[in-house]
Amino acid sequence: MLNLNKWLGAHRPVIFTIDREHGTDAMKVAKRIADKLDIPVYDEQIIDLKLLESSVDPNCIKKDDTFLQGTIYDLYRENYSYSQEDFVATDARFLANAKILRDLAKDGAAVILGKCANYVLKGYDTFNVFLSCDETLRIERLMARDHISQQKARGELLKIDTRRKNHYQKYTGGQWGGPTDYDLIINTAYFDSDDVANVILKCSALKHRQ
Repeated sequence: MLNLNKWLGAHRPVIFTIDREHGTDAMKVAKRIADKLDIPVYDEQIIDLKLLESSVDPNCIKKDDTFLQGTIYDLYRENYSYSQEDFVATDARFLANAKILRDLAKDGAAVILGKCANYVLKGYDTFNVFLSCDETLRIERLMARDHISQQKARGELLKIDTRRKNHYQKYTGGQWGGPTDYDLIINTAYFDSDDVANVILKCSALKHRQ
C-alpha cells in the first residue's frame, strides 16, 4: 500500500478530481488510485446519496442562505450572474452538491469523479485530471460492458457527454476537457487502468513536491 504523504511528497492530503468522457474507464482508474493510496472514491451517485443524507435540502435553498456565503457562493457568482428569479432548482442542487464536496474534502484525501470538483475545490490541494478516448473505442467498450447495440451505445455516449459538457460549462465558465482547466489530460486508448492511475500519481507527485 502506498503512503500518501511519502508518495506525493506533500504534508497535506491531495484530492484527485477526474472529469471524463463516457466510456473512458474512469471508475476503474479512480478505484486503482484509491486502492494504491487507501483513500475513498466518490462518484456522482455517492455524492447524490450523501446529499440525501445531509440536512441540506436543495428545494429550500435561497441565494441569501448563510451556508452559501463564502467560497462556493463567490465562485459561482463570478461565473454565473443571476437574479433571485433565475435561481432555479438545478442551481440550488449544484450549490448543495458543492457544499457536500467541500465537506468531503475536509475529511482528507479522496478521488472524486465529476460534479465540477476541480472548480468547486479551488483552494484545496487538488490534482485535476480529464480522461479522453477515441469515440469508436469508447463505443466498443460500452457495447462490451453493458451488452448493448452499437446504435444504443453511440446514443448513450452522446447524451451523457453532452450533459456533462453543458453542466460543466454552465456552472464553471470553463471548458470541459480544455487544457487550462486540468493538470493532466490522458487518452486512455493506449493504457490500461493501472497504467493510467500510475501516470496520474507520478504527475501529482511532481506537482506537489516541495
